[in-house]
Amino acid sequence: MNNTHQDAENIIDISFDVFYSQGNPARQRTHTLPRAKNNPSPKINGDSAYMKSGYEGDQISYSDGTFTGGEVLGATMTGTYGVVGDSSYDEIAFEDIIKAANNNFNKEFGK
Repeated sequence: MNNTHQDAENIIDISFDVFYSQGNPARQRTHTLPRAKNNPSPKINGDSAYMKSGYEGDQISYSDGTFTGGEVLGATMTGTYGVVGDSSYDEIAFEDIIKAANNNFNKEFGK
C-alpha cells in the first residue's frame, strides 16, 4: 500500500506536466492545479487498508474567485473559465495508478 501511495504521488505530479504541456492560454498560467492535489497518507490497520489519491484539495484562490479542488479539476477537464491544457491528464494518471497498484500487489501476493 505504501509503495502504491508513493507511486500515485509521483504519477499525479507527472500528470500536472501533461496538463501544462498543451495549449496557449490567453492569461499567464498560475500553475494552481498542483494545489488541488489531495494525497493523504494511507490508513493501514490490521488486515485492512485504505488509500485516497486525487485532485480534490482545499479552497484555491485566484484573483477572480475562490474554488474547490474539484472545481479546479472540472475546469481543467472541460476548459471552463478559459482554462487551457491537455485534459487527458487525469484519465492517464488514473490508469497509471491502477497499473502501479496491480504491479505492487502482484509483487507482494504473486500471481
